Formats: sequence, structure tokens, C-alpha cells
Amino acid sequence: MSPPAITFSPRLVGRLRAEGAQSASYRANQVVFDPVSDPQRVGVVCEGSVTVWRISPSGRQLATASLRDGDWFENVFATDGRDRTVIEADGPVTIAWFDIPTFRRLTQRRPDVVRELIQRQLARLNTIQRRVSQTALDTVAGTVALAILQMAEREHATDLRVTHEELAQRLGTVRESVSLAINQLRRAGALAPSGGRKRLISILSLPKLQRLAGARPEAH
Repeated sequence: MSPPAITFSPRLVGRLRAEGAQSASYRANQVVFDPVSDPQRVGVVCEGSVTVWRISPSGRQLATASLRDGDWFENVFATDGRDRTVIEADGPVTIAWFDIPTFRRLTQRRPDVVRELIQRQLARLNTIQRRVSQTALDTVAGTVALAILQMAEREHATDLRVTHEELAQRLGTVRESVSLAINQLRRAGALAPSGGRKRLISILSLPKLQRLAGARPEAH
């Protein structure tokens, strides 16, 4: 008879304790995990949530993920050491900890649990990938917006006769990225719809375009 399935829920801690985990509770903003100094182990969020912070050598912090019930993290695999990752509690949180020998036994005895953990890890990676892609697109949109502003100022016009390919060549990127960025600027109301005109980019709202470009609007 196969063991009962482990449901990933706020009651997860009791089930993982039965599998050999040691649970611990943390308060808001407390460091839950520092892969550099902590021993090798695997943690599963059972109640509450934590934030994964990436810290650069200059001290800059970037939140890269939010982990909730059933999400897991580890420091089993080596990193390049240039950036440091620290995990902090968002509020009261309970973590179930597995040391490496116990986790290895779990993978052999309960492949269903490991499969569920991996599926959650893949879902989180997909979320991060979408976020990175959106950030990259936002960056391209800002660069394109600034280039259009500079062209409009140079030509003293709000209707610019330029193709996406020509803009891409000026910016040192590919046409597809510029086209996506221009469509984003149009949806934001900064540029007018194309109306089927391939060689015309029209500024619809100068303040919006300036804001998206990160430029300060001129005072009137």
C-alpha cells in the first residue's frame, strides 16, 4: 500500500516532520537562510512567506522571488560567489528543514513528494523568467521612447518618418525588440496607432513618452 499523498497546505509542517524534517519559526524581517554561512540543507516553507534577496558586491539588493506554502530552497549546489542570496521572512513564517542525508532518504522513499517539490520549483522559475522578460521589454521600451524623444527634438516634429528597422539599427538592437517596444508605447498611450503607415511614428502624448523614457518634462 502506497503512503498517503502529502498535500502542500498550511498544515504541511506536521506531515514533513513525519518525514524527518525539523521545523523552526521566524519573525518578520528575520534572516531565514544565508547560503554562504548556513550548513547544506533544504528548507520548505510551511506557513507564511519569505522573500529571496540577491545582494551584489556593491550592496545593492534585488528581490528575485517570493516563496509561499510548499515552495522550497536549498544551498546544495555551488554558486559563482559574485552575488549573495539571503532569504528573509515577510512575517511570521514556519520552515521545515531537511539535512542532506534525510532529504536523500526522502527522495528514495517518497518520489511523489520530490516530484511535487520539483513542479513547484519549475513554476517559480517560469514566473521569474516572465518577470525578467517583462523587465527587459520595459528597458527596451524606455530606450526606444528616449530615442524617439531625441529625434522629435532634433527634427522639431512629432511625426517621425522612420521604420522599426532603422530605429533598431540606431539603437544597436533587433527590429523585433523595437517593434514590441513601440507596441507597448502605443498601448500606454504615448504613441499614436500606426494606421497602416510603416514609415510613420507619431507622438500622441509627449508627457507620457517623457515619463516612459525617464526624462523630466519641460516646465511651461
